[in-house]
Amino acid sequence: MGVEGTAALTPEPVDSEAVRRAEAARLKAEHDKEFAAFAEGSYHTVERILRAACWDREVVQDALNEAYLHGRVQWLKIRTYTEPIGWVIITARHKIRKELQRRQREAAVAPEDLPPAPHTDIADAWEAQETLRTWLHHLPSRHAEVFQMSREGYSNQEIARILGLAETSIRFYKLAAKKRLRELAEEAGYTDSESRRRQGGSRGPR
Repeated sequence: MGVEGTAALTPEPVDSEAVRRAEAARLKAEHDKEFAAFAEGSYHTVERILRAACWDREVVQDALNEAYLHGRVQWLKIRTYTEPIGWVIITARHKIRKELQRRQREAAVAPEDLPPAPHTDIADAWEAQETLRTWLHHLPSRHAEVFQMSREGYSNQEIARILGLAETSIRFYKLAAKKRLRELAEEAGYTDSESRRRQGGSRGPR
C-alpha cells in the first residue's frame, strides 16, 4: 500500500536557525565559564611575572586587563595552545612596552633612575618581596621575567616554551639574574650568610 506524492514522507519543518542560535549560546556560555576559570587562575601569576620587569603597577594592570579582554575574544584559538598563559604574558608585555615608550616620548626626557635598594634588615616576608622586586628592576627585563617565572615554579623547559626561547637562553638568563642579584645584595649589605659560610669553612649539602 503506497502514498501518492511526498507529503507523507516530509518531516515536520525544523527551525534550523533557532537550533544554531541555541547551540551558539550554549558554546558561548561554556567558553565564558572556561575563560573565567583560566583568568582567575592565572592573573596574579602573570602580574607577578610582569611586575618583575616593570615597576609601575598601574601600567602592568592596565596592560593585563587589555590582554585578558583581547584574550576572551581570541579564546577559541588560545584555548588550543599548550600554554595559554604564555599568550597573555607576551601580549601584556607588548602593551607595557608600547605604553612606556609613549610615556617616554611625552616626557621627552630620559627615564629617571630607579630608587636605591632598601638598606639593612628585611623585617618580614612582605618587605623581602618588595626588596627583591626593587632589585629585579635593576636587571634587563628579560632576565627579571625569566627569574620571576622560575620563582613561580616553572621549569626551564616550560619557560622556554611559553616565551618562545631556547632552553639554553633560559639557563643563561637565570644565571645572569642570580649573579646580578647577589651583587645587589652585597652592595646593600646583605652578606651575613656568605660571611658565615666563609668563616665556618663548610657549605653543607649542595
